[in-house]
Parts: sequence; structure tokens; C-alpha cells
Amino acid sequence: MLHNIDKTSMVQESKEFCKKSGLDPAVIPNFHCMPSDELERMLKNYEEILSVVGFFMDQFLQSIQGKGIPLLISISNEDGVVLQIDGDSAMRKVMNEAGFKVGILFREEWAGTNVVNLALKHQVPIELIGDEHYHHFFYNAACYSVPFYYKKQDNLLGTISIMTSKEFNHPFFLAMLSTMVDSIERELLLRKQNSQLDVLNHILIDTTRNAIVATDTDGMICEFNPFAEKILKYQKEEVIGQSIDMIEHMNHYIGRVLKEEKKFEDIQISFYDSENNRVHVCLFDALPIYDYKGELIGALGQFRDITERFESEQKINHMAHHDELTGIANRRLFKQRFLHEIENANNPNQKIAIVFIDLDRFKYVNDTFGHSEGDRLLQQISKRLKKYVYSEKDLVARMGGDEFIFILPGKKSEESIQSHAKDILSCFDKPFVVNGFDLHISASLGIAVFPDNGKNIEELMVCADSAMYQAKAGGGNKFQIYTPDMYSNSHKKLFMENALRKSIENNELLLEYQPQVDAKTRQLVGVEALVRWNHPKLGVVSPAEFIPLSEETGFIIPLGEWVLKEACYQNKRWQDAGYPPVKVSVNLSSKQFSQENLADEVNKILEETGLAPEFLDLEITESMMMDVNHSIQVLNELYALGIQISIDDFGTGYSSLNYLKRFSIHRLKIDRTFVQDITNSSKDASIVETIITMAHNLGLGVIAEGVELEEQLEFLVSKNCDEFQGYYISKPLSAYKFEQMFLKNS
Repeated sequence: MLHNIDKTSMVQESKEFCKKSGLDPAVIPNFHCMPSDELERMLKNYEEILSVVGFFMDQFLQSIQGKGIPLLISISNEDGVVLQIDGDSAMRKVMNEAGFKVGILFREEWAGTNVVNLALKHQVPIELIGDEHYHHFFYNAACYSVPFYYKKQDNLLGTISIMTSKEFNHPFFLAMLSTMVDSIERELLLRKQNSQLDVLNHILIDTTRNAIVATDTDGMICEFNPFAEKILKYQKEEVIGQSIDMIEHMNHYIGRVLKEEKKFEDIQISFYDSENNRVHVCLFDALPIYDYKGELIGALGQFRDITERFESEQKINHMAHHDELTGIANRRLFKQRFLHEIENANNPNQKIAIVFIDLDRFKYVNDTFGHSEGDRLLQQISKRLKKYVYSEKDLVARMGGDEFIFILPGKKSEESIQSHAKDILSCFDKPFVVNGFDLHISASLGIAVFPDNGKNIEELMVCADSAMYQAKAGGGNKFQIYTPDMYSNSHKKLFMENALRKSIENNELLLEYQPQVDAKTRQLVGVEALVRWNHPKLGVVSPAEFIPLSEETGFIIPLGEWVLKEACYQNKRWQDAGYPPVKVSVNLSSKQFSQENLADEVNKILEETGLAPEFLDLEITESMMMDVNHSIQVLNELYALGIQISIDDFGTGYSSLNYLKRFSIHRLKIDRTFVQDITNSSKDASIVETIITMAHNLGLGVIAEGVELEEQLEFLVSKNCDEFQGYYISKPLSAYKFEQMFLKNS
């Protein structure tokens, strides 16, 4: 036993051993697998243990179901052989492909620094987060392992381990494993004793770590162990021989067990501990007790203390619904509460107001004093705003950045809403202390009212935003109640511009992928990445709206960089998952193409994401190449990197064969406007045929977009078009759906 060795020493010692053993941390661990006949014998010997452990594993997985935490849980024996794996199917697939499966043997000599070997070696619970592992393969993982025993501390059975993504690491997992191990050890102990003791005695042993209360068939208490004394605050001498009715938390259940022989399991019951001013939370079982003839001889009440687990869940739940910086409600809790208020609004004489708050000149604070002082200012503001939560139904939340919002239910008039808004605005009358200075900060408030201004949260948020911008346009430091004339195109544009600039920071952008297919073989050869914007208030915004606005405001540069980087990352993730490599096509904007250092920026992204240049295809339009000399230089630089280059929407813009043959490009993309009428317009059919012939004569490939019908594809194939994309094959899909529909079947 080496309980006195700290984790840092364990990890350091293990990594030094791995290094001396010649393990390469950059290489995926080479797990050794037991022979099948030996594994089969081992599983048979562990059959009873695995049934017990599997039961508690299932309970644990059910307890976290729906919480969005992907994880694997595994059992290994005392030699480090993995005997059982369960959990998230996607993680299991990835790990299985890496060799992690039932029957593998963990040894530090080849598995590196890992929780299984450390837990077995030192016989202590252990967690490894990220680079605490030896192999880089586990750097994005958080792993936890707890050893378990059979009756005695020196009779080590093995370990139970959890693996999850590093971003979900939390001490809660180690606490949960320890709790699970306690239950497993108790169950194994009870099963062992069942063959040696009569049923009643083996249940009621005082050494159990559960609170045990037992009665006879008349409901009189006949056993009461020390843990029951601790939780229920009765001494054994006080209750023995007394009716179970004196213990109000359990008498109802025990009564039904004795009368109906019913079973109750995992009933959550709370006890207030006045001595320590603490609430104990337990899972309670009420079960009948039978003698060897199968006749009822009493009832058993059993409490398992889950206070630590309950408190951990409460903390996790609080963190999920509250802003980390300020401690007030976050966007998620605001939305839940607001929807609840709308659904329960049944009094037509009472209104629900939302007050949207945006600080004036907050960027000045961050730019002048730094983000740390900006954060401290937000904490001061939140503290003041909480004073204007006048009822239990009122709520103030931080929406992100310098934006806050109030829910004010039960308002009977516009005057009461205005009065409350004035109170909120008054919290900015006094200065705030920023970096030792008294700083006056003002705010603009926009108010929307349910049901007058909208029937759902999205409509009301847009109205509140519009009213807030009206207040800000009027100089700020005021509130404005929404009126229909506010939502003009100019205000919408202003709102969208501000929202668009925050879209990357707020993770509102996403990519969809449309497959590109070989026209003759129908094999997948590429994919086009298409950006989408899902705004929490506006919903899904059409690219036809936000792309021109991005170009107008200059946001197209960071937007284009984000799209390029994310597309490269995703393509590399697919390749790393073992799928056949294909090129990913990304559209460049004219402003991106006009950048002097475009090739350097693209090369940096390729190096950062690890994607080989031949799997990136950049699409540019003819109109971008009006400056021929600049175009030739940029295209040559990109071509030299090994990147694929396509001319998008070919035939709709500037064309010159003289210049076209001088450009370093790989393919032409026929615009959808020509493709859609090729079966009923001889003119369009002739144009398409000419483009294909011309491209092939120049040594270029051809891809047609917008293919929706079998007849269109047949025409393109007959004219030797190389590739195509369009709704005939698939609409643009999320990365997950694209992977499921195309990559897994490729």
C-alpha cells in the first residue's frame, strides 16, 4: 500500500519508466490482447463479479443520461485485463479502432502512464487529465479509476475506470466511482456472507456502510445499526422494540412491505441534520425479508448516503444555469424561466415585460483598463442589478458580454413597467470603481411586452433589441418601450451588423457540407463547405442576407478565415477517423482574394490544422480576377503550395481565354443557372457543352453544381463532365449527418 505517495510523484515516476522503456508518446499505444481461450476462462471466473459491477455501471450511466456528457466506463481485473466496456457508442467506436476493447492487457511498458495501472499499483483512486497521460493520444481525455476489493483490503479484484472528454473533467466522476465501488464491495460482501449466515443476520451486520433498519412482521424494530443512528439521530436503545411508525420517513414504505410484500428501491429521502446544519440525502430501499421456507419474517429499510453525489449534481446544475463571472442567471436559465412564464400566462390583465440592457461605451473600459477590470465592472453591475429583482418571479440574467436582461412578470400597466425600468436605470447613477478610478457608466434599455409585442421568445427578443437600439441611437442612458415603427430596415440592419460581429465569439456559426461526386462512378470525391448562421434571436439567417452584410462591413475577412479554418479542421478530423481522404472546397470572397498575404494566411491555417494542401480546394469567381496581374501572382502562390483552385460560377462573369490559360487553376465550376435548363434549352445545353470541351482542351477538370434531376446528370455524363453536386445527391448536411450518410458508406 502506497497511500502516502502523491499524484505528482506517481505520474512523474510512471512517465520516467515509460521513457526508459522506449515508448514514443506521439504514437498510439499498442495494446496487447489476451488469447481468446484464456480470456473466456477469465470472464467465466469473473462472471458473478461482472454481474454485480455491471448492474451499478448501468445505474451510473442512467444517472447521467441526457446530460450531454460522452464517456466510457470499463472494468479491469487485478492484472489490468479489460473485462467489460460500456458507455457512449461514438467513443467506443473511436477507442475500439485504436485497439481499446475487451481482452486488452494494460501494462505501463506499452500502454504508458494510465489510470488503470496507477490505481492497481498504488491501490488508490486516481485521475489523469490531458497531458498527465504519457501518450498524446489521450491528451484530450480525462480518465478516472478506483480499485475495488473482495471483502479484504489485501484481496484486490481490479479497477473501475471512466474516460471522458477533457472539457468535461470534474472531481464528480471520481466521487461517483468511489460511491459505486462502495456499493459494489458491499454487494459482493453480502453475496459472500449469504452462503455462511442466515439471511437476516447477513443483512443486518453493523459493519455495513449503509443505514439499516429491520422490523418483524408486526412492524416492531428489531435491528438498528450504527449508520442508522448517525443518519436518523436515534440511539439503538431508543428504538428497539418500538413501532416503525416513530420513524416518519420510512414508516409508510415499511407498512406496505409488510401488508402487500411490495418492494421499493432508490426512493430519494432527505434528512435535516440540525447539529451540523446540513441536509443528508439518501437513497432508500424497503424490502421484504423471507426465511429459508420463503415465508415473510419482516421488513428491511436500507439507506445509502448520496449527499456528496447530490451536492455535486446540484453544483453542476447551478453552473449550467448561472453565469460563471457574475453568479447571476445565464441565457439558458433566462430562456427556461421566460418560456415557463409565457406558458403559464393566463391573466389577460397582466403583462410580462422583458428589459434588455446594453452598456454604453463598455468597449472603452476594456480597451483602456484591460479585460480583467472590465470583468470586475460587470461583477459590480450585476450586484447592483440584483437589487431590482422585486419578486420571486422577477429574474435578472447575463446574456453574454455586456448584455443583461430582466424578466418582469405580472405587470398590470405600462406605467408599472416604466417605473421598474426607471429603478433599474437608476443603478447607473452612481459611479463604479474601475482600477481605482470613479467611472460613470450608462446603459441603454429596450423593453418588449408579452403578448402585445410578440407571442414567443424570439419575436419579443427582436423587439426588445430594436427598442434598445432606439434608446442607444437617442444618446443612451435611457429606456425605450418597443413600438411597431421601430423595426425598420435600418434598425434591423444595425441589429444584424452588431449581432454578426459577435457570431464567431458566441459560437453561432456552423458549416454544412454538400457532397461532390464523380459523374461516371458516382464515387465521393469532395465536399463543399457552406457557412450557416444560427442566431439565438433571429433563428437561421439566410446567407443571402448576412454574406453581403459581411462584405459591406468588412466582417467577411474574419468570417472567411473562420470558415477556412473550420473546414480544414473538419476534413482532418474525418481523415484521422480513418475515412478515405477527399478534398474540401471553400469559397473565397473578393476581399480575401485581394489580400497581399493570402497565400501565407492559408498556409498558416493548413499548418495549424494539419491538413495536407492537396485536400483543400479554394473556389474563386471570375469577377475577382479583373486585376489580371494580381490574380496571376496570387494564384501562382496558392498553386505552389499544392492547393486545388477552382473558378466558381463559370460563365456568369468576366471571361477571357487569353487570360484563363495563364491562370494557375485546376477546374471550372459550371454555374447552376446553366445546369437547371440544359434539358429544355438548347442554348444552355450548348453553353455547358462548350465549357466542358474548352476546359478539357486546357487540361482542366469540370464540376457542375445545382444538379437536381436524373436527366440533367445523364446529359452531363454524355458530355464528359467530370464531377457534379446538387440536391440530386444531397442537400448540404451537418458534419455528423454527412459522415453518417456518405463517409461511413464510402
